[in-house]
Amino acid sequence: MTTQSERLHGSKPLDRASLVSDFSRLGVRRGGLLMVHSSLRSLGHVAGGARTVVDALLDALGPEGTLVVPTFTYPIAREPGFVFDPLRTPSLMGAISDAARRHPQAQRSIHLQHSVAAIGPLAETIVTAGGESSWDIDSPMRQIRDRNGRYLLLGVPYQNLTAVHVCEVELQVPYRKPVRIETRMRCADGSLAPLVSVGCPPLPGHPGSDFNRLGQRMEDAGLVRIGEVGNAIARLLGGHDLTRMARELFEEDVNGFLRQEGAVTRLTYGHTIETHRGEHCVADPSRMYRAS
Repeated sequence: MTTQSERLHGSKPLDRASLVSDFSRLGVRRGGLLMVHSSLRSLGHVAGGARTVVDALLDALGPEGTLVVPTFTYPIAREPGFVFDPLRTPSLMGAISDAARRHPQAQRSIHLQHSVAAIGPLAETIVTAGGESSWDIDSPMRQIRDRNGRYLLLGVPYQNLTAVHVCEVELQVPYRKPVRIETRMRCADGSLAPLVSVGCPPLPGHPGSDFNRLGQRMEDAGLVRIGEVGNAIARLLGGHDLTRMARELFEEDVNGFLRQEGAVTRLTYGHTIETHRGEHCVADPSRMYRAS
């Protein structure tokens, strides 16, 4: 077993047991419903890589718990000729999400740009919820939030917390409107079929999101459990708390989820490091994993 001292000095990689211990200490509950947004490199060196993290999350949740990850494809879904293949199209949301997608028990929702993958007893219920929209009242995203599922930000800021989009759609923010997208998907037998997805992209002139503002507000109210998982700063929060705080912020300021003068709220706990692969929340920037 790797000791805390060894881990702090980076002499040994994180193993599955250490990760399970950290997740449990943070408050990941057995039998829970958990959606995870993640950065593998924020953790430091993990023996076995992303699959070890997925296995540790499943261990912490236990056989009665359900793990959900974003398996979004929006960076490539608008390319000419793109065909969404639920079985083979990779997640573009990082190594941990793609490792979960490839898990033998994983199921995936049928949404062009914003699909999710789930493992556990609620997996089929989550991924088959609703219809064409990823964000509306019947969507998988809404199912997670309304069931008071918990969200784990593992080494990433609130900017990655896409559940806030569910709140934006519910609150009918003036800067997002539904858009119907027609394309094709590849079925399990290899044939092609029509695929219609409804997204809610921002209107022209959108200044960019500042979900950190809502997240910091929740932290200040004591509604977020914060700790270290390896070198990653991990934040754990509940769907009902998110719903209530999002509504309160919106009622105070209709632009409460938007950047003000181009700036994003700075989180007061840990270090937020920006790289070409996105933002990472870490305890020690020197301990971020960098492949040789």
